[in-house]
Amino acid sequence: MKNSLGRATTDLLNPFTVFTALYAAVALALSGLSRGLLYTAAELLAAASVAGCVLLLRHRGLAGNFWLSGRAERPLPAAFLLAAFAALLTVLVVLDAPGELLRLTLSMGLASAAVALLTLRWKVSAHCTVAGHAAAAGLLLFGAWGLPFAALLPAVIWARLALGAHTPAQALAGAGTGAGAALMLMI
Repeated sequence: MKNSLGRATTDLLNPFTVFTALYAAVALALSGLSRGLLYTAAELLAAASVAGCVLLLRHRGLAGNFWLSGRAERPLPAAFLLAAFAALLTVLVVLDAPGELLRLTLSMGLASAAVALLTLRWKVSAHCTVAGHAAAAGLLLFGAWGLPFAALLPAVIWARLALGAHTPAQALAGAGTGAGAALMLMI
């Protein structure tokens, strides 16, 4: 039961859905419906390209599962992810997106870069990195309205530990990296 709930939580509260939910909330809150949807479409395209990269690696037998459980599977998708963040930031600049949305995207990209570097030696949790980022950024940008994003963090940490995907130190390192990047750029 614990493993099936942990798997469901991991799959539902994955880095793609957590960051996209926060990003869309910020884009819509700051830019209104039409511009917010435009910015969200750009983020969804970037996320879909990263997901496509991972699916291609799985199809070619270079990744065991979609969440890249093996540390050695992560460098190429991480490089692709960082390129997608750079492309998304470029689009946001060209579209004259609000500064808060740019900083949100940049801080998540920097947290991803830090975790990619750390993971060359030690398997830090990407799930916890994004959840930690969303918790801090959500509270900084929305105040009390950001509490739902903060509430995701303990659930994500629990799920990663329940599945045995990470040690407590790896989960907390990810959460701290994500939250720290948000705090550095969002304050």
